[in-house]
Amino acid sequence: MGMTNIGLSGALANRVALNTTAQNTANVNTPGYSRQIVTMEASLSGNAVNGINLGSGVEVSDILRIADQSSINRLREATESAQYSQSYFNGLSNLENLLGADGLSLTQGMNGFFAAIDEASVTPESVAFRQQVLTNADALAQQFNAVSAQLSQQEAAQSERYGALVTHVNSQLESIASLNQKLQEDALLGKSIGGLQDAMDKHLNELSKSLDVKVIYTNGGVELSTPNGQPLVIGGYAASLERDLSSGDPYSTDLNITFQSMTTPVDASLGGELGALEALKTNQYDPIQTLLADLAKGLADGVNSALSSGFDLNGVAGQNLFTYTPGSEALSLAIDPNLTAQDLAFSSSATFAGNGDVLKDLSMLSQTPLTNGSVVGETPYSAYSGLLGDIGIFTRQAQSEATAAQVSMEDAQVARDSVSAVNSDEEAANMLLYLNAYEANMKIISTANQMFQTLLRAF
Repeated sequence: MGMTNIGLSGALANRVALNTTAQNTANVNTPGYSRQIVTMEASLSGNAVNGINLGSGVEVSDILRIADQSSINRLREATESAQYSQSYFNGLSNLENLLGADGLSLTQGMNGFFAAIDEASVTPESVAFRQQVLTNADALAQQFNAVSAQLSQQEAAQSERYGALVTHVNSQLESIASLNQKLQEDALLGKSIGGLQDAMDKHLNELSKSLDVKVIYTNGGVELSTPNGQPLVIGGYAASLERDLSSGDPYSTDLNITFQSMTTPVDASLGGELGALEALKTNQYDPIQTLLADLAKGLADGVNSALSSGFDLNGVAGQNLFTYTPGSEALSLAIDPNLTAQDLAFSSSATFAGNGDVLKDLSMLSQTPLTNGSVVGETPYSAYSGLLGDIGIFTRQAQSEATAAQVSMEDAQVARDSVSAVNSDEEAANMLLYLNAYEANMKIISTANQMFQTLLRAF
C-alpha cells in the first residue's frame, strides 16, 4: 500500500500544480494579476521497509504569489504622479483654450474700446462716434463678464469632480479596511491569500490615482496614511474625508478627515487627482479671477475718473461710464444703463462741446500703469498679455511633466509585469511538466494495483 499512497500523493500534488497553472493561464490578460507557483516537499515519514524510511511521497507545502514589493510600490507611486500631472495639465489646457477663445479675448475688447475713443477724438461732438464708444464699452464689459463666467463654470465642474473623488476615496478606504480583515482571517487559517493580495494592490493603485498614500505592510494587511501622516486605514478601521465649505467658497478644496470619531483638517496637499484639482484652484483659478477683477476695476475706475473731470454735450458735469459690484468686478462690470451718447463727458470745457481733452486722457489709459491689487504697475494690455503668457508657459511645462510621468508609469508597469505577469509559454511548459508527472504517478498506482492482483492470484 506504500507504493499506492506514494503515487496518490504525487497525483494529488501535481493536480494542484495543474490547477494553479490553469489559474495562471486563465488570468494571462487580467490586469494586476500575479502569477502563482506551487512549492512541493517530500514527505519523509510513514513508509519504512526493513527499518529503512523510504518516505511517503510528496505534499504541497504552499502556493506562492510571485511579486516584488519594490516594483509594486514603484508602480503605485508612478501611478499617483502620472494622475496628478495629467490632471493638472488637462486643467491648464482648459484654461488656455478658454482665455484664447474667439469672442472672449479681452485684448480684442480693449482694442475696440480704445479705437472707438481715438476715432471720437477727431470730432468729439459727433453723436455717432459717441455711440460707438458706448457700444464698444458695453462689448468690453460683456467680454469681462463672459470670461469670468466661463472661469466660474470651469471651476464649478472641477469642484463637482473634486466632490466625486472624495466620495470615491471614502469607498476605496472602506474596501481596503474590509480586505485587511479578510487577509488577517485567511492568514490565520492558513489559507492562500495571493488573490486577496492582488485585490489589495489593485485597490491601492486605484486609490493612488486620487491621492498620495503612505503604505506600511503588516502581517496580512496594510496601514495607510496621508503624506503628512494623518491615518487613513488601520486594521479594519477606515477614515472618512469630508469637504469643508465653512469659508463660504462653494468651490473650496478644504478637507476634514475623521478617524475613530476624531476630526482634523487636512493640512497638506494630498497628491493624485485631488491634489491636482486643489493646485489648479489655488495656483490658477483663484489668482486669475483676482487678476481679472483687479483689471476690470482698474480700467473702470480709470475711465470713470477721467470722465468725472469733463462735461457732456449739454455742459453738465461728467458721469461714470462703468458700474460694478465690489468683490465681483469682472463678472458684474457693465455700462450705466441710463447713460446716453450725449451724456459722455468728453470735453474739458462746459461751453465748448468740440473740446476733446478728456478723450486724450481716456486714450492714454491704455498705456498707463494700473494702481490696484494684483495688477499694480501693469498697463491693461500688459496685465492681460502677461496672464496669457504665463498660462502658455505653465501649460507647456505641465505637458512635459505629464509626458515624463506617463513614461515613468509605463516603465514601472513593465518592471512589475516582468516579475509578476503570466508568461503563456512558461505556463504551457509547466502544464506539460505537471501533466507528465500526474500521468507517471497514476501509472505508479496502476502498477501497484497490478502487483497486488498478482499477489492475490498466487494463492
